[in-house]
Amino acid sequence: MIDQARAVRQGLAQDSALQSYSSHARGYVYFYLDRGDTGERVLVKTDQIALEVYWKAPNQFKQRIVGLRDEEKLPTNIHYHLDHLVVVQDEFGDRIRIGDGDEVEAVIHPVAPGSEDVYDFLLADSVTLDLPATAETVRVYEVQVRPKDFEAPGFVGSVYLDRDTKAIVRMSFTFTPASYVDSYLHHISISLENGLWEGRHWLPYRQQLEIRREVPYLDIPAGSVIRGSFEVRDYQINPPLPPTLFLGNTISALPEATRRAFPFEEELYAELEEEGLGAFQPPPEMDEIQSLALSIAKDHYLSGLRGSRLFLPAPTASSALRYNRAEGIFLGGGVSHSPDPALGLAFYGGFSFGREKPTLEVRLTGGERNPTSQIQLYQNRPRDLGPVPAISGVMNSLAALILNQDYTDLYFTTGISATHTLSLSSESHLRMAARLERQRLGADVVSSDVEDTNFRPVISLSRGSWASVEATGSFSTPFPGLRFTIGGTLGRFDDGIGYSVPLGAASMGRGESTSDNFGSLTAGLTYQKGWLTRGAALSADLQGGTLLGKPPVQAHFFLGGRRTLPGHAFRSQVGDHYWLARTEGSMDLLHPFLRLRAFGAAGRAWGSELFLLPSETESGNTPVLLAAGAGLGLGWDVIRLDFARGLRAGGEWQVILSVRPDFWPFL
Repeated sequence: MIDQARAVRQGLAQDSALQSYSSHARGYVYFYLDRGDTGERVLVKTDQIALEVYWKAPNQFKQRIVGLRDEEKLPTNIHYHLDHLVVVQDEFGDRIRIGDGDEVEAVIHPVAPGSEDVYDFLLADSVTLDLPATAETVRVYEVQVRPKDFEAPGFVGSVYLDRDTKAIVRMSFTFTPASYVDSYLHHISISLENGLWEGRHWLPYRQQLEIRREVPYLDIPAGSVIRGSFEVRDYQINPPLPPTLFLGNTISALPEATRRAFPFEEELYAELEEEGLGAFQPPPEMDEIQSLALSIAKDHYLSGLRGSRLFLPAPTASSALRYNRAEGIFLGGGVSHSPDPALGLAFYGGFSFGREKPTLEVRLTGGERNPTSQIQLYQNRPRDLGPVPAISGVMNSLAALILNQDYTDLYFTTGISATHTLSLSSESHLRMAARLERQRLGADVVSSDVEDTNFRPVISLSRGSWASVEATGSFSTPFPGLRFTIGGTLGRFDDGIGYSVPLGAASMGRGESTSDNFGSLTAGLTYQKGWLTRGAALSADLQGGTLLGKPPVQAHFFLGGRRTLPGHAFRSQVGDHYWLARTEGSMDLLHPFLRLRAFGAAGRAWGSELFLLPSETESGNTPVLLAAGAGLGLGWDVIRLDFARGLRAGGEWQVILSVRPDFWPFL
């Protein structure tokens, strides 16, 4: 079959029925910041391209860039290789070359002459493809391809061959690590799809490419992604093409002013808005290519990155350096190593100069085969109260240093945890976790006398043993932009010496030892809608939860202040039950310098008898808190300045300086 496919491919130039063609191509190239641990992406730049594509027997190619416009959502100086802005006409030829040879150089094509000496082939399946470019379904053979030597440059993936003619219908593939010239490359995934024209000519139709990079010597949950997608249309078979058309470079471009004035049929962000990529998740097809390649490669690496690197967990900057009232100055760092494709190791440590105690952590993961499977052993790991993070790590350090305002209530844990995430579909996931740990109170180790500082008193907890299992599911819905989450926890807390919770003048203690079972149920709905062309966005979420049994204080729900109910005292409500509704709308006023935002929130936490807070009534029932406000996004909406007002029950004006939440995992 490979011999036949090779003969068909080489015989294209001798096909008397096809002497030339011309066509038009339309495409998009996106540049993202990528969060490696979740796959969530932040859009940085979008390019839209229009091409004229020509071919003439026996082997003459020409492409002309006639339209090209772009827009930046974040500042960048990226410049693409020229071949990222055009289509592949000849399935890469006999030697696959990407990035003008700076990314991949001279990988042998699976049907090139002599390929049987380089690759092993497996007839995997016979399937039916419903290709948009054809009027009918096509029966194809899927042939899986893997190199005989994974230490050499090579193709890893599948080639789909027409059952009747053995012409190449589709190729989905990636490469061996030795293929990558650039040491920053994590992986390259490519999908090429041909269409059947005039019932006999298999010519380029749809193409996708994804290139992911990371810093080669630093293991952090951050990278960059270039994603390109093209569609070739409007074929004319055997048009008269003058010989002068093919003179000069294979790829040429019209003047910049002419390219920008090109009358595109679609808006710049039409593809993203059609796909509904509110969080800019990776396209399902790219994930499928990586999954297929990993199954073909078996016990071989596919990542082009180094096996050993310096390691910093999320949030990246704060895991290296931070400051708060419970730790003082904290310095940390680590190293990661991949001894096997199915095993990853990471060691992380740091020292709190305020507590004068170390933090240590060991992580075991499923490597590149199962990156969502993880076991962690840790000592003195800090945790914060919930249910919503209040501030990014870097901003909290600055607030604590400059303003004596610490928006965390840390307690410290020593133990072991295990997590695993199941992908139920491309957009639905189930995360399972188990924890067994000792928990110790946090205290203000910065101020010797609380009365002489502006720091808010720490909500302190005494020692106890925590054991729990939990499951959290995130699911897409039939409604675009709307997601549903649900979670449950079953646990046991052994309070050996009781706990005390000082909060201003209000406190309550419990001195006797207890061992209690508890549980929790949480659920939420999140809606995101973006009109990127108009520079506008709308988001809303509704979440709630309830506790069962006798949970410890740290399992309770805390509301008030930043990120929950701005304009009210920080964490001024606590309860066994809560609900919280938030909504936000924003639009560009002067892109990229100024963006206007309006927001509102409502919520309530109730049912706790741990302590009496100022916002509670004399009967102990907490009221519903309301908040509203407006803000400005500065510099690509990275820095945000909000003015919020609590509308009832002791509400006040608050000025809130923050960073766009997309960047919190990096800060």
